[in-house]
Amino acid sequence: MKARLITIVSLVLALALLAGIPAFAGNMTAAELNVSEIDAGRQIDLDKAHVLVLNLQANPSTGYGWYVDSVDGKVLRQVGEAEFAATKLLGAPTTQIVRFQAVAAGQTMLNLSYRRPWENVKPEKTFSINVRAKGALALPYKSAPVDTAPVSTEGSSVSVLPTVYNWCDLGYCTPIRNQGSCGSCWAFSTVGSFEQSILIKDGLSKDLSEQYLVSCNSDGWSCSGGWYAHDYHQWKYITGETGPGAVYEADFPYTATNATCVSPYPHHELISSWANIGGTTSVAPTADIKNAIYTYGPVSVAVYVGTAFQSYTTGIFNPTIRGSKSVNHAVVLTGWNDTYSYWNMRNSWGTSWGEAGYMRIAYGNSQIGYNTTYVVYP
Repeated sequence: MKARLITIVSLVLALALLAGIPAFAGNMTAAELNVSEIDAGRQIDLDKAHVLVLNLQANPSTGYGWYVDSVDGKVLRQVGEAEFAATKLLGAPTTQIVRFQAVAAGQTMLNLSYRRPWENVKPEKTFSINVRAKGALALPYKSAPVDTAPVSTEGSSVSVLPTVYNWCDLGYCTPIRNQGSCGSCWAFSTVGSFEQSILIKDGLSKDLSEQYLVSCNSDGWSCSGGWYAHDYHQWKYITGETGPGAVYEADFPYTATNATCVSPYPHHELISSWANIGGTTSVAPTADIKNAIYTYGPVSVAVYVGTAFQSYTTGIFNPTIRGSKSVNHAVVLTGWNDTYSYWNMRNSWGTSWGEAGYMRIAYGNSQIGYNTTYVVYP
């Protein structure tokens, strides 16, 4: 009896191998075949049991990402939206993860370029591999679950707020800036909320220096990322400076590099204080964010940037986000619309992106409102 059972099992295994199907496939899922930029120019053999995973260096906070330029869709297709690995600093470089599965046997060149999708210019860099697929993916691939985290609307200290409100509609938004390829979104978010507070209180549109924050901080923040730098507009300054406060763009123009700090620089406006609402490691309640915007002016917030975010052109941004995504970019919220449940979001990628540099983003989408802070001026 035992010998007969062994013979039957052996026969099943042999038939499965002859058919080209992994044994016990019903209890298996596709594995990942990982490649990186060091594999550029190579031929990659993709069998029926693997999903091809590209791990490419990127900085989503700059608007740059890897995008497919050409591939034979009859052989290979992308699986879902590209993802970005988590970072500890807003604006930090990270790994972009792009997955592909074979749909038929064949060979194709897979060509990608690193670029801003809204700019018609030469890409920063390219990546190509020759993929030889041995057949369509035979095993199921388990993708990340949909993130269905609820959006909080509780906690406002103001009993009645307007249904629709936007400081830009009232004429209190300074011109959109462009951070370029430097991961300095944290400095632009810091400056953005302060500039608009000055315009609201003083009626003067000031162009403050983001480069000062990038080059003259003692926290190790740079084009490789950082966090809000409100302290440098209130009390903090490095050795060589005469004190804290805003530095004007004219005194230290933006270079999109880790330029040397040549102290001292003239300092001007100061904030009296700043504060976080809703916690530093979570999305603040919607009502509390609205209250802060209404009371103090536009606020600094963090958000998760993916390729859909980078490719935004117009409308209310509300894509399905699969899995829990870590924030990687800093922006400014200038207002809200309860009728259609979205924030008015100011970005730092120039006026060619989105709606003249702005986005209408649905409440709670892409972790918008994470670590919300406001400044008090004067």
